[in-house]
Amino acid sequence: MSRIISLWALMIILMVIGSAILGQPASAQTYSLPNVNSGCPSNCRLITWKAGSDVWNGGVLPNYTSVTCSGLAGNGTTDDGPAIQTCINSASSGTAVFLPAGTYFVNSTVRLKSSVVLRGAGPTTQINEGASGTLTTQNFSYTSISGYNGYANFPTPYTLSGSPTKGDTTVTIGSGSVSVGTWIKVFGNDDPSLINDTGTNGTCNWCGDNSGWYVQQQIVQVTAINSGTGGSGSVVTLSRPLYYTPYTSSITVQGQVEPAGAKYNILTFPTQKAGFENFHVTATGDIGATQIILLQGCLYCWVKGVETQETGSSSGSAHIEMDFTYGSEIRDNYLHDQRSGASGSGYGVYFQFVNSDAKVENNIMRHNRHGIVYQGGGSGTAILYNYIDDGYTDDLSYLGSARTSHGAHPYMNLFEGNVISHIAADDFWGTSSHDVFFRNWIWGDETENWANAIAATGTPINGFDAIDLYQSQEYYSYVGNVLGHSGLHAIWSAASLSTTCGTNNCGYEQATAPGVYSYGNGSLGSAATSSGTILRHANWDYKTNGVAFWDGGSNHTLATSIYYPSEPSYLSGYPWPLEGPEGNPTINANAAESCYLKGPGKGGSFNPATCYTSSTSSQGPAAPTSLTAIVN
Repeated sequence: MSRIISLWALMIILMVIGSAILGQPASAQTYSLPNVNSGCPSNCRLITWKAGSDVWNGGVLPNYTSVTCSGLAGNGTTDDGPAIQTCINSASSGTAVFLPAGTYFVNSTVRLKSSVVLRGAGPTTQINEGASGTLTTQNFSYTSISGYNGYANFPTPYTLSGSPTKGDTTVTIGSGSVSVGTWIKVFGNDDPSLINDTGTNGTCNWCGDNSGWYVQQQIVQVTAINSGTGGSGSVVTLSRPLYYTPYTSSITVQGQVEPAGAKYNILTFPTQKAGFENFHVTATGDIGATQIILLQGCLYCWVKGVETQETGSSSGSAHIEMDFTYGSEIRDNYLHDQRSGASGSGYGVYFQFVNSDAKVENNIMRHNRHGIVYQGGGSGTAILYNYIDDGYTDDLSYLGSARTSHGAHPYMNLFEGNVISHIAADDFWGTSSHDVFFRNWIWGDETENWANAIAATGTPINGFDAIDLYQSQEYYSYVGNVLGHSGLHAIWSAASLSTTCGTNNCGYEQATAPGVYSYGNGSLGSAATSSGTILRHANWDYKTNGVAFWDGGSNHTLATSIYYPSEPSYLSGYPWPLEGPEGNPTINANAAESCYLKGPGKGGSFNPATCYTSSTSSQGPAAPTSLTAIVN
């Protein structure tokens, strides 16, 4: 027996040697994006993303005990907002104010308080928001930010000593004082080679802290005082590593000198561990520029299992908006339809001002101008396994889109596993950088044929691109995505593989000649160009019917996921990974798309309790395992 085993071992050795001689890889090399913490800006493209409840509750949202709200009219005409607010005010910590099945008219402000949830019975709990109605959190004042002097005024932050670097988990306090548990926003000056808060539409005066200065920020918590008492000279530990090296040279922005050094502000969250769950809310009245649900000044807040419908007619209206939040989670929701798809309106999930480590996962977003939009802030967020389709603008001449940038300066955000009809990073109000797109299916098209409705008039139909980067959206990385979609409207055989564009004219390809990659070669001020900083690796596209670019080298296998070490439970039964170049290509509906196709897509209702079930339904072959993609 030992001789037989030895012969088999010899054969295996010879096979490995033979493979090496023939130029075949003996073992697969896993591709990794360039990531050296001292290598910013071009070679520091990754962080270890950890977002939403993964940061603070082991990856699950709390399940508070339901207490039924009494005193409700429930007739759809009497304003139940005050009664709901009374129930919230009276609720004990760790309870959910429960609204039974019924129709509730809310024409006033309903505010959550910490450790309390507003919960419905599912789609049978219908909330109709009047023109004066909104669902929100406790009042947030900009005085909650130390050093803030009011809208459009230059803030006075505290300083950090030395030269903090990406990846640092300790910093030295220069001025001010912190304690264990203090939440701070860390930032540097607005590096002119990376950041510009003035885009083709003007200056984003509401970016950063609602002032337009210090627009690249990260929220972290002080978890330990290693030396000193928390004041000047103290070394403190942070809850998360720094996501980017702060720029410490003095710079003048909008006529104001940002003095040398790294900086921080102290941030106080008035609402903590609160959420909205399991109901259908429709803005039956025109809510104007407000939001259906607003999380503001929220620590560890969430929206789960909620259907929102009909945003307002004015600029700034959104389904769910987050301002100055940390660790929020938006999951298992259906956000759809708008009163206006004009500029600034019809937003889905809307990041405004400064937010860090939010998770947006397993949501359906349809018929929004921008399904997701970052306007003025977002760092370390994870956008995971959502279905975003059929965005539209009022004139229908341009495909609506999700937007990774709509105001300076979002950075280090991850998009993974999403099915997206159209996504762009625009230059309207400034720059963004260092986003990673991994194993998404980006169509450059949409399901419903808005294009044909306009084509009869002779009006050009624009927006048929897969990758759409306007000027100075820098150091974006696209790895293992599938770009394009057969059988819809775009004619990919006529597509341009790469289109470079100058000032504010990216993303204008038409269905008859779509674009796979469209990126800017102009710049905002001295910021770098998009075309010079993009990284494309192992993306399968419908123009070449293969992989066109292998930036960083070929012959690499790809990780199954950047975010998850193994398949998350809600995707049990789905191919893993869902999308990628393997299989030429591997394309599958994710759980959110499957939920839509089983429910609202068939004219039924959205019920997250029944539609997010395990499924093997796919739009393509299951993903093979242990493959190495090799250039021929």
